[in-house]
Amino acid sequence: MLTIALDAANSVKNLALDAFQSAGKFDYKPDRSVVTETDLRVEEQIRELFAKRTPNIPVLGEEFGFTGEQKFTSGWVIDPIDGTRAFIYGVPLFSTLIAYVENGEPLLSVISFPAISTMVYASQGEGCWIDTSGQPLRQLTLGENSPKSLSNSVISASGIHSSSYNSREGTHAYNLDAVVGQARDFIFANDAYQHAMVAAGRIHGAIDTIMKPWDSAALIPCIREAGGEVCALNGEREQAMFAGSLLSAASPELADQLIELLNS
Repeated sequence: MLTIALDAANSVKNLALDAFQSAGKFDYKPDRSVVTETDLRVEEQIRELFAKRTPNIPVLGEEFGFTGEQKFTSGWVIDPIDGTRAFIYGVPLFSTLIAYVENGEPLLSVISFPAISTMVYASQGEGCWIDTSGQPLRQLTLGENSPKSLSNSVISASGIHSSSYNSREGTHAYNLDAVVGQARDFIFANDAYQHAMVAAGRIHGAIDTIMKPWDSAALIPCIREAGGEVCALNGEREQAMFAGSLLSAASPELADQLIELLNS
C-alpha cells in the first residue's frame, strides 16, 4: 500500500509544480478556504490511480468528499494541495498529502513537497523516511535527547487563527501568546512542512489550531514513526485525525506542556 501511495504522489508531482510556477486560478469556498483548479485536478488524478490499483477501497478527499453510505473510518485520504495559500502566493512549501487509514487510525502516509523535490513518508513499524532529490534516502529518528521542556524548544504554528491573537476563526481561542513567551524560540511555518520538520528534529513542536481529517491523516504516521508525539490540542491521542486540531512534539513531556499552556 505504501508503494501505491508513493506512486500516486509521484504521478501528480509535475502537475502541481507546473501549476505552482504558472500561478493558476483560484476561488474561495463558503468557509473562506481557498481552492484552485490544481486542487481539483490533482485529486481527480489520484482518485483515478486508486480506482485502478485499489478499486474496492473507499476514498475521502478534501475536494470531492466521501461518497460511501456510512461515515468514513477506513480507506484512502487525500489532500491534493495542503497549504493552498502558500501555493497561490508563491511559497514553495505546499504539499500533497496521502494516507491509508484503518478504523480511524492512519497506518501509512506520504507527504510530498513538489517544489522542493522532497517526500517524507512512513508506514507502521517501518519507520519514517525523507527522500530529497540528489541526496541519499534517510530515516528520520528522534533521539532520547529531544527536548522535554518548552524553555529548551523551538515551536512553530501555521498561523494565528483560533488563538489568543485572532479568535475570529474556530471555536476556541488557544493561548498561543503563552507559548510564544515561554518557548526558546518561535516561528510560523507552513502547514504540513512544520510537522515534517518535527519528524526531522529541526523543530520541536508544531501547532495547528484548525484541522480537517485530510489535513491531519498523513502527518500522524510520519511523526509517530519518527519517535515523536502527536495528538489533538485537547490531548486526545486516539483518532486524532478527526479531532479538529493537531499538535506534534518531539517528546510526550513537551506535548503535555504545550497542551496545558494552549488551553490555559
